[in-house]
Amino acid sequence: MPGATLLTQQLNNFIRSLREQGILDFHFEELKELESDTPCLVVEAITMFLRDADCSIAELLRTLGAPLINYSRVTEIAFQLKGSSSSVGGCRMAHACCELRDASEAYSKERSLSGFDRVRREYLVLRENLNQILQMEHAISAFEPRRCRQ
Repeated sequence: MPGATLLTQQLNNFIRSLREQGILDFHFEELKELESDTPCLVVEAITMFLRDADCSIAELLRTLGAPLINYSRVTEIAFQLKGSSSSVGGCRMAHACCELRDASEAYSKERSLSGFDRVRREYLVLRENLNQILQMEHAISAFEPRRCRQ
């Protein structure tokens, strides 16, 4: 269908732009390739990532705001966030999580707070763009009954 083809082309161009900006990397393309065998994979992976990342960011905020910072917990959350952001191709966010983890392992409050600010900024950018991808996927699914509907 022409509508789905045009939307799919727009989606592919948008993803290409995100890769050129360094927001997404090849892991997102790998996820898209797996979708031919597992319909809805991209939509489900993005949805799960966003839900889990929102909780992790909130927990980091609470943990770093405590009078005594639990650095091992910060390290653990940063490690989990790095893995989940990498799985959806969020390379800038994954890199920011590495910096936060390093700061936490050094027991540096100042570096940890700065690292968290970067993680949060990168997450906001990634979340906005992944939500745009979800909207485009939903629009395409309106034209293609075989595509995922959520």
